[in-house]
Amino acid sequence: MSRYRWLEPAPAPSSAFDLTDFPLLSVILARRGITSLQQARSFLQPRVHELADPYGLPDLELAAERVRSAIRNRRPIAVFGDYDVDGLTSTALLTRVLRSLGAEVRPYVPNRLQDGYGLNLAAIDRIIKDGAALLLTADCGTSNGRELAMAQRAGLETVVLDHHHAHGVELPGTAFVSPRREDCRYPFREMSAVGVCYHLVRALAGEDVAAAMLPLVALGTVADVVPLVGENRIKVHHGLARFGSDAPLGLKELARQADLDPFGVTSWHCGFILGPRINAAGRMADPLTALDLLLTDDPAKASRLALELGKLNARRQREMERMIAEAEEKLRHGGRDAGPLLVLADTAWSIGLVGLVAGRLVERYRRPAIVLERGPDVSRGSARSIDGFNIAEALGQCHDLLLEHGGHSMAAGLTIETERLVELEERLVGILDATVGDDIPTPTLQLDAELHSSELTLETERLVSLLEPTGHGNAAPRFFARGLAVRRPRVSRDGKHLMFQAVGSDGTAVRAVFFNGAYALPDLVRLGRVDLAFSLKRDSWKGETRVELDVLDFRPATEF
Repeated sequence: MSRYRWLEPAPAPSSAFDLTDFPLLSVILARRGITSLQQARSFLQPRVHELADPYGLPDLELAAERVRSAIRNRRPIAVFGDYDVDGLTSTALLTRVLRSLGAEVRPYVPNRLQDGYGLNLAAIDRIIKDGAALLLTADCGTSNGRELAMAQRAGLETVVLDHHHAHGVELPGTAFVSPRREDCRYPFREMSAVGVCYHLVRALAGEDVAAAMLPLVALGTVADVVPLVGENRIKVHHGLARFGSDAPLGLKELARQADLDPFGVTSWHCGFILGPRINAAGRMADPLTALDLLLTDDPAKASRLALELGKLNARRQREMERMIAEAEEKLRHGGRDAGPLLVLADTAWSIGLVGLVAGRLVERYRRPAIVLERGPDVSRGSARSIDGFNIAEALGQCHDLLLEHGGHSMAAGLTIETERLVELEERLVGILDATVGDDIPTPTLQLDAELHSSELTLETERLVSLLEPTGHGNAAPRFFARGLAVRRPRVSRDGKHLMFQAVGSDGTAVRAVFFNGAYALPDLVRLGRVDLAFSLKRDSWKGETRVELDVLDFRPATEF
């Protein structure tokens, strides 16, 4: 039945209706803390010139000078980026711009399956042997003091462009550009790594060159799930607006092969269509495939690489569904689905996918989950959590059992001796019990407004689209409607999704899709009439455009 505890909105103050000419839009803005006309204008019409001075970031001036010096003196520059979308877009951004400025640039990206995250000594050795004089790291480096020191001893200058937590971190001799530094005075600190790299490009090449790179910045920012507010909103808004004209050739081809119009790409497309295809390279094979796509200017090569990424993503989806099915079978077979914490491991599971599987299990079972690639001696995995239980802190309390661990409150990674897995589970169950007790809280769903069936229209969707880009920190508005009849429910061909017609008391019928909700078909059929929580989407098919409900949850009807 209902997966969430619905938080229906409180009545909006009368002053809220003065924010725009549209009452629904005004109310949504007010409920998001936007209470003045100036705030509403800045939110609805974000402007690039409102970005702060890039030199406000610590060490950015030193980083820029080191790059300029390398270019002047024709000294090779190594750019080492992470294998995820933020790292790959960062690497592509720096490589493209520095080459346009005359630099000799050699990009490097680690292999997730072989090298793991961040700089490693083998990579440093390779960079030294390749003759680099300056090393830039993108989306990594904060935790790589040893590797950076090795590079410096070999004569390289070092620059770190990162956004990960840097409490107590010191990197002697390195230009350490990060909004997370404790001494950072830059007014916005929640940016992605590609957002940090963008500021270096502003300093090196000017605002016009930097602005043309905003499509890459938008993709990396959305995919890294940083809050889409403040500066991030400005970058993503303008990056999406320029996507059709300025995105790299390969990225536009990737969009076309996913049946997207490059001139109509949204934040949702970045997060759920393009981002997963870019990530699939690192999860399933070699991230250099994705980097090559972002760097190529050859149409034939772009087409071939985009096709390859599409195939890798399809394979990733199949592998993930297999792992989820096997995980659920383990739970059923072991009689463990009532436990407060899920810890599952298998020799056939890929380290590149365990985090995605853990996230799906948390969504389905509403409890923390740890999923691992089981090895004969050592197992590696990912953890995902629920509100109220800081999984990174919990793993920290088990540090004596772990070889490696790190992360944040809702997601973490770990490496452990396989023989200690049972002990880890027992310890974590005790910590969970002490933290949240017997009653694991039901996740909440904050709703923005109630809509009547007559308001489920393209015009309402158009108003809502003014809040784009939406995502983490600026969620797509979540609405609810009461007493909708369920007509013609069916499961998608792949057995994952649920589709039906939602019919209001006035006869209005709207297509509704519950992604990954096939399991709910029996409840939906039994109820017949429900309250729906949903977001509005615009769907185009065979020349026809219609509004569609992206179902978030349902409950028994409270009104007929």
